Amino acid sequence: MYGPARRLRLPLLLLALLVASCAPGRTPSLAGAPRPLSPVVAAPIISGADQLIPLPDGPTAFAAIVDVLRTARRSIDLELYEFQRLDLASMLLDAHDRGVTVTAIKDPSERSSRPTWAELEQGGVRVVAFPLDRLTIDHVKLLIVDGARAIVGGINWGIHSPLNHDVDVLAAGPVVDNLERVFRQDLALAGEPIPIPPPATDRLVQVLVTHPGDGIRAAALAAVAAARHSIDLEMFVLSDRLILDALVAAARRGVGLRALLDRTQPQNATTMALLQKAGAAVRFYVQAGDELLHAKLGIFDGGTVLFGSCNWSYSGFTRNHELDLLVRDAGLAQIFLTRLDQDWAASAA
Repeated sequence: MYGPARRLRLPLLLLALLVASCAPGRTPSLAGAPRPLSPVVAAPIISGADQLIPLPDGPTAFAAIVDVLRTARRSIDLELYEFQRLDLASMLLDAHDRGVTVTAIKDPSERSSRPTWAELEQGGVRVVAFPLDRLTIDHVKLLIVDGARAIVGGINWGIHSPLNHDVDVLAAGPVVDNLERVFRQDLALAGEPIPIPPPATDRLVQVLVTHPGDGIRAAALAAVAAARHSIDLEMFVLSDRLILDALVAAARRGVGLRALLDRTQPQNATTMALLQKAGAAVRFYVQAGDELLHAKLGIFDGGTVLFGSCNWSYSGFTRNHELDLLVRDAGLAQIFLTRLDQDWAASAA
């Protein structure tokens, strides 16, 4: 049952995204914080029982992050690969000080984030290390507030993360229950005695993980195989051999394939040559400054979206702990496709 208490306060929230960086609180540590940029607020989308606010760029995502942290009343659950933003750490400590239960899962191998996690632990926040195997990382980017709102996608909380091109959503509805279930599973993997609820029924928004499991690669392969008209990709890393074979096959059967890739990742050059040979349109993203094309986004036939933390690489699909959403909604697809179109046009040179 998802009654009014579980609904996003959408009009107030959209306003809050515009002013989130202006409200007072604990004096934050802003050393190295990114320059402020104006967020671009997209309209909320009703997808079955879920409500999704697209966060198609860094400024919008961080405005939403600030808002939900500031308005948390009962609990904050956080799982992050990279966390260098001391101003956001200060907001978590603010929440802890006002009685909010803050629980965090960290990747213990990510060295640049260790001072931030240490500051949180010293302030009384419970920080748990995800158990890593050799050559694995916990690459998840997940924030859940009060068990009712979640921000999930590809954006880290690094100093330069707001400048990167990532896509996220702010969600309410049964998808949040399924994201909370992943968080609890990860706590259990880390040795925490915690009950894990059964999955919530959700036809249109599917939560996918890897390591444990291989749900993201399976979903990507199925989406490519099912595509009939178009596949649009915006990828930091695109190198997995199975997915490349499937993309080549799709292009050869007449599916319009377009891929925008980050130039800084050397394996993408081989991918570009392979896909272009199959008839696909492929470009490298042209940087305006120091930003990365950090998105992990696939849009299929303009109506299905696969996005999140997982690079389409062998390690992303098999070794790393990753978290993606598969959303069957043309409205969300169109918003993210508009952003991809903008990046594609800006990279024409």
